[in-house]
Amino acid sequence: MGKRKSSAKPPPKKRMDKLETVFTCPFCNHGSSVECRMDRKDMIGEASCSVCQEKFSTTINALSEPIDVYSEWIDECERVNTLGEE
Repeated sequence: MGKRKSSAKPPPKKRMDKLETVFTCPFCNHGSSVECRMDRKDMIGEASCSVCQEKFSTTINALSEPIDVYSEWIDECERVNTLGEE
């Protein structure tokens, strides 16, 4: 005799929410003015503000996302500000 088939359904797949690609500028404070571009061929990520024309570029890896470039820009701004205060 065999077992009866279980009526339990498989758990639903988790939906991944999309990450942001436009952000608030740390210099002019305009919302949705910073756009991040990823050049995976040259391994460079660039964030630029369309209002005040500030730019930031950094090296990226295969797993980097636009939010990573923006976060590095914010971290670099904070680092420069703490050096200026000392």
